Amino acid sequence: MTQQEIAALVKQTGFMPLFTHTDVTVCKNVLQASYNAGVRLFEFTNRNENSFDIFIELRKFCSESLPGMILGIGTIKNGQQAEQFIHAGADFLISPLINEEIYKVASKHNKLWMPGCATPSEIGMAENRGINIVKIFPAKQLGGPPFIKAVKAVFPHVQLMATGGVEPTQDDISSWFKSGVAAVGIGSQLFPPDWLNSGQYDKVTTHVKSIIEYIQKAGKK
Repeated sequence: MTQQEIAALVKQTGFMPLFTHTDVTVCKNVLQASYNAGVRLFEFTNRNENSFDIFIELRKFCSESLPGMILGIGTIKNGQQAEQFIHAGADFLISPLINEEIYKVASKHNKLWMPGCATPSEIGMAENRGINIVKIFPAKQLGGPPFIKAVKAVFPHVQLMATGGVEPTQDDISSWFKSGVAAVGIGSQLFPPDWLNSGQYDKVTTHVKSIIEYIQKAGKK
């Protein structure tokens, strides 16, 4: 898919699951459970020493077993990481910051890059570079839905994905969408460690399905 198509899919689904782990089997099981729930956009987060090796395995797993799954890489903090994961098959890049190096690499390869922004100045930097979808991080700590509502009034054409502190409940998710987000990113609360440790991936699928339903309902308000 093109970067424009992936950006449109982010807005259409309103949801980005985020996950990282050092065990490739756990990662594959989480991807499969999410896929079974209807997820077709997924961010594997680059936070561990073996994240690159695991990503290569997950890219192969998606290509062979999960048709239609768009797999991106998160926590990209410099141009070298961006190049490395693009060559490994990342469909899109997400960062906790906005960085000129990453922008140049993503542009060169025509890849969707969602920079992390925490201020109007950073959102403006993204908009002035033609980036129309950004990650607001850490969203809850920045002020939550009231912060989103305030910056959305100034940047009505920039799509915002709130990540960091989004609760997996109908009320919380609805409050984010009412404030003006195009999507939410949910990580640790989406995949409880005790479920993963005990192999209860059916619970993960059910949980993810409920989140998708919450988002669909919130998007209609």
